[in-house]
Amino acid sequence: TSQADCAILIIAGGTGEFEAGISKDGQTREHALLAFTLGVRQLIVAINKMDTTK
Repeated sequence: TSQADCAILIIAGGTGEFEAGISKDGQTREHALLAFTLGVRQLIVAINKMDTTK
């Protein structure tokens, strides 16, 4: 189990990047699953590169 109360998950906001990260083999999905597996039940979600979207 984890000693952390919560985790920070940075989501890529660029065109197509979110979809790639959350896909079956995506790194974002993998990190969220890893946090859950370690017992972290609360996430702070931040969006990076938000200004690059149309």
